[in-house]
Amino acid sequence: MLKAFFFDLDSTLLQMNQDEFIKNYFDSLKNYAIKKNLDVKKFFYYLNLGIEAMLNNDGSKTNLEAFNEAAGCYKELLNEMPNYYKEEFQSLKKVSIYNPLSNLIVKELKAKGYKIVLATNPLFPKEATLERMKWAGLDSNDFTYITTYENSHYTKPKKEYFFEILEKLNLTSDEIYYIGNDIDDDFKEINGMFKSFIISDYLINKENKEINIPTLSLSGFYNWQKENV
Repeated sequence: MLKAFFFDLDSTLLQMNQDEFIKNYFDSLKNYAIKKNLDVKKFFYYLNLGIEAMLNNDGSKTNLEAFNEAAGCYKELLNEMPNYYKEEFQSLKKVSIYNPLSNLIVKELKAKGYKIVLATNPLFPKEATLERMKWAGLDSNDFTYITTYENSHYTKPKKEYFFEILEKLNLTSDEIYYIGNDIDDDFKEINGMFKSFIISDYLINKENKEINIPTLSLSGFYNWQKENV
């Protein structure tokens, strides 16, 4: 029996060109480091160590703990990242594209009694995740669970990331739909494990792989959920 919908955020519910977002994100971090008179080379060296530690997390610690352990030799980075998210991160809204359908989809599925999970790659803190949700017009109160680097022990595309959520919410793999846009990050290790849809508006398929997952635009998915669940 269907009980829940898991949604990716970036380029799925929050419509954007992800490459453009990542470029602007790192440019913004660089400008922030310069503004704070930090060693930019050192800043990015330890930032990348932290990101790699999260991507390689074996589940023995949260992603936040993995980041802090890897980047902790540069205390200025750990001290300034929370300030960056408070002071500068909001400027990246300019690269996102608001689509009112995202909020309608979530609210209508919630009203039908389904659990709604924001299954966004947990490389960001809660504050930055909630900020990006605002750009998409989403209300965090509509979500049963939101993955962030504080509460997650794995990252996409690892199947353990998805099964950690299932365990926390007492769900099984046949009780959910997973909706994403990235053939690798979203589906590389779980293809065939869950009922799924790919959102095509900002499809990412870097290796031009054959797609064997049902594919819809965001508006197409909105119509599908109205008629089928």
